[in-house]
Amino acid sequence: MDSAPRAMSLAVHLSSTRTRGATPFAPVNRAKQSRVAYQRVSTRASRRIATLVRVVPLKKCCAFSQSPSRRSATRARATAAAPRDADDANKIILALGVAMLLASADRTIFAAAALSLKAELGMSMKDLALAQSAFLWGYGVTQLAAGASSDRFGGAKVLLGGLCVWSIAVAVTPLSSMTTAPVLAVVAARFLFGAASGCALPASAAAVAAHVPAERRSGALSTIFALFNIGSAFGLAAAGSLITQFGWRAIFYGFGAFGAAWAIAAYAAMPQSVKTFVPRVPKVSELKDENGEQMTELSSEVATQLVALLWCHVVVNWGFMILQSWLPVYLANDLGMSIASSGILGALPWVFTAFMSFSSGQVADKLISRGMERWKVRRLAMNIATIGPALGLFALKYTTTASVALACIVATLGLQAVAVAGYHSYLQDVAPSRAGAILGFTNTVGVVGSIVANMVTGASVEATGSFQATFLYTAAMYASSCFVWNAFLKGEQLFP
Repeated sequence: MDSAPRAMSLAVHLSSTRTRGATPFAPVNRAKQSRVAYQRVSTRASRRIATLVRVVPLKKCCAFSQSPSRRSATRARATAAAPRDADDANKIILALGVAMLLASADRTIFAAAALSLKAELGMSMKDLALAQSAFLWGYGVTQLAAGASSDRFGGAKVLLGGLCVWSIAVAVTPLSSMTTAPVLAVVAARFLFGAASGCALPASAAAVAAHVPAERRSGALSTIFALFNIGSAFGLAAAGSLITQFGWRAIFYGFGAFGAAWAIAAYAAMPQSVKTFVPRVPKVSELKDENGEQMTELSSEVATQLVALLWCHVVVNWGFMILQSWLPVYLANDLGMSIASSGILGALPWVFTAFMSFSSGQVADKLISRGMERWKVRRLAMNIATIGPALGLFALKYTTTASVALACIVATLGLQAVAVAGYHSYLQDVAPSRAGAILGFTNTVGVVGSIVANMVTGASVEATGSFQATFLYTAAMYASSCFVWNAFLKGEQLFP
C-alpha cells in the first residue's frame, strides 16, 4: 500500500537533486521549476504505479481498495483455503493407502488359499508355482507403462482404475473351477491381476508428488507404504479365518467386491484437482544433466556399480516374494499348522515389517543429521537388511518348533524392510537425475528374479517335500548381496 507514496517521494528527491545540480550562476525561474518538478513527479509516479499494477496479482490490488469488512472476509477465505487443501490431501492419502493395502492383501489371500485351491483343482506344486509366477509376469510387464500413464493422466486416477480392474480379476478367480481347463484359467486370472496391479507403486508416487504439499510428502509416502505392508498381515489374517468358515471362494469374492466398490467410491470423493489433472510438461533444460547433455557411454566403474545395484535389488525381490507367496504353505506344510492358524500367525511378521519400513527412514535421517556420511548410513542399513535375513533363514532350516520358526520369520521380514533406508535411498544420493530410470530397470529385472524364485521354490518343495533347501540358498543369496554392497557401493556419484 506504501509503494506509490515511496515512488512519488523518490521522484521528488531525484527532481530536487537534479535542480540542485544545475549551474549555480544561471537565473532561476521558480514557477517554471515548480511546473517541471510536478510533471516529473506525476510521470514517474504514474509509471511506478502502472508497474505495480502489472506485477501485483489482481486479488491483492482489489484488497487494497476494499473496505475493512470486505478485507476481513478476504483474509478469512484465504485462511480457509489451507484446511481445504489439507482435507483434499488427506482424502487422496486415504484413497491411495487403502488401495495399496488391498494390492498387498489381494496377493496374500491367494497364498492363504493355495492349499485349498490345489486340492480342489488337482494342482501340483509346479502348477501352484506357475500360478504364483503368472501374477509376476503381468506385474513386470506393465510397470513402465503404468509409470508413464500415471505421469500423463494422474496417479490417483490410474491407481483407482487399476484397483477396479484387478479386483474384478480377483473376484473371477473362483470361476476357474467351472472351466474345462481350471489351471489355465487360474493362471490367466493371476496374470490379469498382476498386470492391473503393476500400477500400484508408480501411481502412488506420482499421485503424492502431484497432489500432496512438499512438506507432507515424506509422511504421506511412509503412511502409504506402511499400509501396503499391513495389507499382507490383513490379507493373511482375514483369509485364514474366513476360508475355514466359508470356503476359499468366499475370500476372493469378498475382497474383489470390496476393492471394486472402494475404487468407485473413492474416485467419486476425489477433489477436482484429481479429476481434472493436467500433467506438468518439463522444460527441455530439465531433461538434461548439468552440462546440458545426455550421457551416452558408461565408464567401467559406473557399469560395475550398476550391476552391483542390480544384483542387490534382485536379492531383495527374491527373498520378499518367497516369503510373501509361500509363508502360509510353509507353516501348514512343514510345521503342520491349520489354514486358520497359519493365516493368523503368518500375519504377525508383516506387522513388524510395516513398523520397520516406516521407522528405518526416520532413524537414517537422524544419523545423517548427526554427521554420519550418507553412504555409510546406507551401508549400515543394507548390512542389517542382508545379514539379518541370512541368519534368520539359515536358522529356519534347522528348526521344527513353530514358535522359533515364527520368530525367525518375523526377524527375517522385518530386517529386510530396512532396505528402504538403504537401497532406495542410496539411489537418490548417487544418481538423483536418473534414480527413477535405474529403479525401474532394476525392479523389472527383480520381478523376473521373483518369477524364477517362485518356480524354483515350487520345484524344490515338490522334490524334497520341505522348504529347507529354499531357505538355505536364499540365505546364501542374502550373504552374497551383503558382500557385493560392501565391496562395490561406497557412495561414488554415478550421475548428476
